[in-house]
Amino acid sequence: MLKGEHLRLTPFAAKNLDQTRQWANDQEICAGILRVLPVTEYDQEQWFVNLCHDLSKIVLSVHLLENEKHVGNSGFYDIDYLHRRAELWMLIGEKTCWGKGYGKQIVQLMLSYGFDFLNLNRIFLHVRHDHPRAVKLYENAGFKAEGVLREQYFMQGKYVNVLVMSILRSDYDTNK
Repeated sequence: MLKGEHLRLTPFAAKNLDQTRQWANDQEICAGILRVLPVTEYDQEQWFVNLCHDLSKIVLSVHLLENEKHVGNSGFYDIDYLHRRAELWMLIGEKTCWGKGYGKQIVQLMLSYGFDFLNLNRIFLHVRHDHPRAVKLYENAGFKAEGVLREQYFMQGKYVNVLVMSILRSDYDTNK
């Protein structure tokens, strides 16, 4: 579906449920993605059933081009076709793929998909305030900070602030 230099993003398929659940239940992976509750097999199946019928969500699997290995997921939640906005999220679950620039590629592909195909005007996201690498990634992609949701999540024994960031179509077109 979407192809970058090293990655391919395809519609999420049932065959990726088990791997995704393993990532969702890994504390190290979830520390950066605002996930706090464990995911059961039943939870995962219900999520997938609902996903198949929910037009306000698009979920894509991220695969390496070199070997088709499933290394993460990305997508849009809360797609509002009337106001042309959506929330971007991504997860690189394969730890050996961290720090290789894949996050940048995913964001670029998703912005192109959101603005050029879905015709969105605004793409926003939530990121941990204390996750500087992620914040820098989004800033470099053209996202601007809009505000802080103070003590939004209770994770690993403490409250964490969440930064709300967005990019507008006009920002994207300027940065292309």
